[in-house]
Amino acid sequence: MQLRDIHDVDRKLIQDILAIDELVYASDFRGTYEEVSERFRANRDMFILLYDDDKIIGYLCLFPIKAELYEKIVRSDRMYDSDIPGSMIERYTPGERYKLFMISVAIHPDYQNQGHSGKIIQGFYSYMLKKQKDNIHIDSILAISVSKPGERFLGKLRFAPLKEIKSGISLHELIIDETFYSMAAGETDGTI
Repeated sequence: MQLRDIHDVDRKLIQDILAIDELVYASDFRGTYEEVSERFRANRDMFILLYDDDKIIGYLCLFPIKAELYEKIVRSDRMYDSDIPGSMIERYTPGERYKLFMISVAIHPDYQNQGHSGKIIQGFYSYMLKKQKDNIHIDSILAISVSKPGERFLGKLRFAPLKEIKSGISLHELIIDETFYSMAAGETDGTI
């Protein structure tokens, strides 16, 4: 297994990601090809991908969002992929501050319960350390869990619950500070 930092995700890869989503997420929590493509065009640095040889078996997707969307997510009692258009996503610029949204994490069912979520966590820490090294300041990350395994995954990353949106669905936030970066550096060597 290996992680790859992908900046040139093509149509097939987006389709492969959506195929995994179809296996692990209910239809209400899956984006369409058009929605994922629009977000990807807004910021190409949004995927941490896990491969088995040349086959994608898991991923984590997160991106910087505009303050308006951050406030909408925090205030809202509903959030779906379709609520996040590409126009609400920012591009990274060194020296600037950002709040991120982690929209999804998924591992193909054939690869679940084999320790692969730990590899995605390491990839996440490497991603964040690289942003810090590149002088990109991240203040916090929002995420919504739609399942107990998702909630446990966010707990491993030290996200704190903010509120329950509805039964089984909750909003979480991870505050990014020097304590986070110290912990992340201890969990990985900083490479993907």
